[in-house]
Amino acid sequence: MLPARIAQFTRGYIATQRPRCAAAAVRASPRFFSGSSAQLQSITLQVQGTGTGTKQTVSVKGKPYTFPTDTYTVLGGSDSAPSPVAYSLASLGSCNQVTGFVVARDHGITLGEWQVTVEGVLPTAVLVQGEQGNPNWESVVLSVQVQTDIKGGSESAEFQHFISEVDRRCPITQLFKRSGVVVTSEWTNLPL
Repeated sequence: MLPARIAQFTRGYIATQRPRCAAAAVRASPRFFSGSSAQLQSITLQVQGTGTGTKQTVSVKGKPYTFPTDTYTVLGGSDSAPSPVAYSLASLGSCNQVTGFVVARDHGITLGEWQVTVEGVLPTAVLVQGEQGNPNWESVVLSVQVQTDIKGGSESAEFQHFISEVDRRCPITQLFKRSGVVVTSEWTNLPL
């Protein structure tokens, strides 16, 4: 009788520990935001765009600001504002800086000025000619120079750990990488 009860308990315990689907695994995993003990936090965003032709004004729900988008003249735009693809690279660069700030705060690292450059290669055959394939970025290079109080230069173990944490925790970096984009990053640790 005891072995049967142990087996029943074990099956029940294992079933409670195993998510039923990938989405359940994501919902079930605790996620902490810096400085907060609350579990399962998230940020909900909604953007809305209005416009004509290739021009659009984008607003963020609940925020007082807007930003314009347009596209290059070769695509029929007037090049009067950054294109959506330029904004995607800008979001990668700025998200690395924001994430770097959060990681530095968590690890007691003092930061100074950032210089971030992002360059990408975007094949246009799918977008412009309608060919079959993937219209995503082919490759992206993220170059970061950041002033820190970390000693030992760019190769120090502490700076390399800082970089790996930024890479791991940056939602836009992960969006690019998990969509199949080859992202190369080059980080330089500059003294404060």
